[in-house]
Amino acid sequence: MVLLAPFQKEKLEYFFDFFDANGDKLIEENDLHGFMQKIQNYTKWKTNSSAYHEIFGVHEAFFEILMEKTEHKKVDLDDWLKLWSKLIHGSMGMQNFPVWLRLLPKSLFRIIDRDEDGIIREEELADFYTNFIKLDSAEAKVVAKTAHETMTDYGRYPLNLPGYEQIFANFLLGKTPYGPGRFIFGCFEHSSHQKTFRLIRGTEDDEEEIKVKVEKKGRRGSTEAVRLRLKKV
Repeated sequence: MVLLAPFQKEKLEYFFDFFDANGDKLIEENDLHGFMQKIQNYTKWKTNSSAYHEIFGVHEAFFEILMEKTEHKKVDLDDWLKLWSKLIHGSMGMQNFPVWLRLLPKSLFRIIDRDEDGIIREEELADFYTNFIKLDSAEAKVVAKTAHETMTDYGRYPLNLPGYEQIFANFLLGKTPYGPGRFIFGCFEHSSHQKTFRLIRGTEDDEEEIKVKVEKKGRRGSTEAVRLRLKKV
């Protein structure tokens, strides 16, 4: 277990609220349906589409495993922070987290990438901040511009999935409000001080890429496909 920095706690509290669909400061089974309704309203995906079933399967598995790990059917903020303090300990990047967590940034990337071209653009970030996170439209455009410049090193690198996963890891692991991870949800622009961030371009992850297999027979099928991959975690 690692001691979380104040800024980490603030980010993780927001992440908790992100899943707490009814705002009662508890994450429970009913929140999954409210959360998925929010995703559906934003993406306009049909409930019988492969995209919807994939995202539903990932998050249903996430909710179930979260409750197993905390041993509570209703997870409060204290449970949440204690779990993350254990998960973050010794982690250097997304590759160090269990599979059931590594699927989350992949899903979020797919939600934001509205044109499904494998690249998140400034306009897509602004739309996500405005219509999903519910930032003021004018503010969202300003934040999205700064965010995209920071996340791409001023256009040097495309904001693709590997880069986004690095930035999501910074959101979880970063202890100060200077890294690009503060822009994942566009809500943590605390300081006017700007620091340059460069994406790490090392060797590719040796692990086999995790793909969610979507079953066309219904939601339970898609969830079981995910859970089979997570069973050993």
